[in-house]
Amino acid sequence: MTPADNNSAVIEPSAFTPLNSEEQKPPQPANSRRWLLGACALVFAVLMIFLLSARSLQIVVIAATPAEVSVSGLALPFGKRYLLRPGSYTIRASAEGYQPSETSVTVTDKDSQTVEVALKILPGLISIDTQPPGASVRIDGETAGHTPLLDLPVDAGEHSVLVEAERYLPLEQVLQVTGRQIKQQLSLELAPAWAEVSINSQPPGASILVDGEVLATTPATLELIQGERQLILQLPGFADAQQSLEVVAGEPMALDTVVLQPAAGVLELASVPSGANVTLDGEFHGQTPLALELSPGKAHQLAVFKPGYRRHTGTVKLPAAGRDSQTIK
Repeated sequence: MTPADNNSAVIEPSAFTPLNSEEQKPPQPANSRRWLLGACALVFAVLMIFLLSARSLQIVVIAATPAEVSVSGLALPFGKRYLLRPGSYTIRASAEGYQPSETSVTVTDKDSQTVEVALKILPGLISIDTQPPGASVRIDGETAGHTPLLDLPVDAGEHSVLVEAERYLPLEQVLQVTGRQIKQQLSLELAPAWAEVSINSQPPGASILVDGEVLATTPATLELIQGERQLILQLPGFADAQQSLEVVAGEPMALDTVVLQPAAGVLELASVPSGANVTLDGEFHGQTPLALELSPGKAHQLAVFKPGYRRHTGTVKLPAAGRDSQTIK
């Protein structure tokens, strides 16, 4: 081996790497934080744009009970106020005892606005009973029916109630209705429009007529309607007893016993020729033909005369309610 051979480099073995092989790079992880931050920034930007352009709207609901309010579109509630961008919106409000309301409102560029929503109150439920039952009821002049009435819808506020029943005094009073479907009870007792009137006669058993209607026989206690009444007592063989009564409702009356007088007898008197003068007990009564009333059970002196004819005189007597007829010739 030559000296040159001793100076030659030693060749070491190494791994074989193809020239056309590409370097394998590890996969890059997704940057979720970047997306999250971007989304938050977008939401923040939208919120800031809304807040900078929104206006404050205060909604005041007029109702005695708590109300529920909703606003159409994008609205951020803050108590009784809402943040809204300028434009038109629909406000819906409801409360117990009130009719739901829907109101349109326009939000302008003013920083703050207030809108009042007045809810319409629902009717109250009124029950009315009376003593006696069956009375007619009118509310503000309109017929409502006959008692008892149950849960009658009546608008809230002041109303006039008129209750009427036959033989009772009408009753009118003011009713304050709460409304909101609150139930209210009205109980009324009607005062009688009549008074008790006690009637007796001597002798008893006479028919009692009041304003021409036979109601009973004596003795009796009647319920007579207030006002002026015409009282007549009738008994066969006796003259009618008549008087006027002023009846005051609720004030009883006891009339003195009425002593009936025997009825007069009636004499139907005629003459031939007619036109003769007639006197009874010396008192002129007219010319024939005529009817003479005679006190019963008593003799009366009768005279009939006419110029040119013979005078007629005589005695006549009739029982109570007796009737007779004579023709003088």
